[in-house]
Amino acid sequence: MRKLAALTLLFSAFVSPAIANDLENNGEETEQVIPPAIVDGQVNPTEPLDLSEIEITTKTPADEFISATTPLLVALMLGSVGLVVFTLVSQSKKESARLD
Repeated sequence: MRKLAALTLLFSAFVSPAIANDLENNGEETEQVIPPAIVDGQVNPTEPLDLSEIEITTKTPADEFISATTPLLVALMLGSVGLVVFTLVSQSKKESARLD
């Protein structure tokens, strides 16, 4: 059974990159769609455009949301891990005191 598993892993290690390259280079040209611009009241139709104030970015609102909330999620994760470690340490101290 171990030989079969090793053979399967070895086969997949050599075959999967070739399949991925075939899928990426299938010969068809892909069409890139430019999303609509978000204006949000930045343009006043009566005034001429000031090109120095125009900001072109590839970030979407979802990208900005993720970059803003990532530190919060990391802090919550570290707090949760800290609470688990604190609980385990305090429980082990109680059990060691009970055994003495």
